[in-house]
Amino acid sequence: AADAIYQAPEAPPMANDVAAPAGNWSGAYLGGAATYDFGKFTGSNDGRDANGLGGSVYGGYNMQSGSIVYGAEADLSYAGEDGSAGTDAGVAGNLKGTQGVNGSVRGRVGYDLNPFMVYGTAGVAVANHELKGGGDSDEKLAAGYTVGAGVETFVTDNVTARVEYRYSDYQKRDFDIGGSTVSRGFDDHSVKVGMGVKF
Repeated sequence: AADAIYQAPEAPPMANDVAAPAGNWSGAYLGGAATYDFGKFTGSNDGRDANGLGGSVYGGYNMQSGSIVYGAEADLSYAGEDGSAGTDAGVAGNLKGTQGVNGSVRGRVGYDLNPFMVYGTAGVAVANHELKGGGDSDEKLAAGYTVGAGVETFVTDNVTARVEYRYSDYQKRDFDIGGSTVSRGFDDHSVKVGMGVKF
């Protein structure tokens, strides 16, 4: 009799790899960030010496169409940036400026790279500015614009982390210092590292 021919059974086919589900950015979110800001008051001869570490809270709403993510966001921040504001003929000594509480309302447009999103942002900014000199001080609210870009990623299904850079430029305001009118503006660079929760 012919020898029996043994044929090993074929291995079962490998299961197809399953792609990770795409992140869903749609919905409301809230978060907080640590910030480093470095700015300059007009009139300063010391460069961007108005700097400080601070914090920010933010919140917004995203909508998503395919890979495009778009929405609106608002934030409120404080870093206490103190710096030189130069001199003025009507005020004795050097002037000092401080940016206090500041915030913005912005639009955001991003591209979903799963699980990362890169985005750009732009909108209106408002800040409290204080000017001191000659034993006197005055505070004004200043409006301006802010633009920036960032990268955000999912840490879990509803927790995100982000790094963002923004540039803000505020209008000149007239401050009453010791009976003299002193006009000063402010512009600012900010780096923000934060985490948020998506609802």
